[in-house]
Amino acid sequence: MGDVIDIHGGREPRELPLYSVAEAAGYLSIPMSTLRSWVKGQRYTVHGKPRIFKALLKPHRTGLLTFNNFVEAYVLASLTRRFSLPMSRVRQGLDWIGGNRPLLTQLFQTDGVGLFVERSGKLVDAIKGGQVAMREVLEGSLRRVERDGAGQPSRVYPWIVDPEESKIVSIDPRRAFGRPTIADRSLTVEVIADRFKAGDSIHLLAKDYKLSRDQVEVALRWGLHGAAAA
Repeated sequence: MGDVIDIHGGREPRELPLYSVAEAAGYLSIPMSTLRSWVKGQRYTVHGKPRIFKALLKPHRTGLLTFNNFVEAYVLASLTRRFSLPMSRVRQGLDWIGGNRPLLTQLFQTDGVGLFVERSGKLVDAIKGGQVAMREVLEGSLRRVERDGAGQPSRVYPWIVDPEESKIVSIDPRRAFGRPTIADRSLTVEVIADRFKAGDSIHLLAKDYKLSRDQVEVALRWGLHGAAAA
């Protein structure tokens, strides 16, 4: 796995406080207000009647988000942003699935209408109470969550515009305190972007860090994207 070093003293890095709501929202390319509502809930009114949007994520006691929280938010963002599933339907599916932290433990698939999970070797629609799915499922965005041998999320390849983007940048809680890095490296996109803004060329950055031009260009897009979101 390259240059992974235990900097957490044996603690589980996936459950350490790593991200503010603003940082995580920037990495997810969603409004900060949206992520805040997922974390803290929200009060609103419908035709003058009060309603409560219940929180979907439970952050660290410090109020910061863990890597596992980030994965949960990434799944929600994928379902609602990429596939345009209404949040009411997502909640309906999660309620049917039940259990502890289904956003973290379930391998979701969707076609933009249903929310599918495997049950007894069959693909069923959680929104429709377990009805067996017969349609082709689109899941490119959700496949960008990498899992370890125990089936737990270990790394995410986030995307800015399209989930079919190259998996050049990753977010891994074991590297650079969970900041976006070049995949399999602890080299953050921020370092590359800072050098570029200071005047270093793409050619020089590729040479110094032993990267391809494509890797540098993607890192720069992420570094500048993160700066704009901050």
